[in-house]
Amino acid sequence: IIPSVSDTKAMLTTESDKLDEEEELYQFASSRKVGDQPKEMIMKKTDRRAIVHEIEMHEDALIGGMQQNFELELKEGRQHEEQIMREMKTLHIELLVVTLACIGISIGALLYLKK
Repeated sequence: IIPSVSDTKAMLTTESDKLDEEEELYQFASSRKVGDQPKEMIMKKTDRRAIVHEIEMHEDALIGGMQQNFELELKEGRQHEEQIMREMKTLHIELLVVTLACIGISIGALLYLKK
């Protein structure tokens, strides 16, 4: 049985979705090296997309971890700052009490010595 002209034409033409793959295979076959040098490995688009997707997933996880660490450090820094402010207020009150005591003692000594 001899195939018809349309069947022969259909068998010899490449489908449009396979043109990229055919082009890559043609480039691979035409880039053959001489001697012991290995051929370049051409990755399929799906393999490249899978690798890019994997890298993006790791990148997202890394960014998320860094962001959590940053937020934790920021929170700890704010808590430390609030603690220092409370200590400063306490020291300010203590200084005020000591100053008032000194003034009171000075006035008392002045009045005692004037007698």
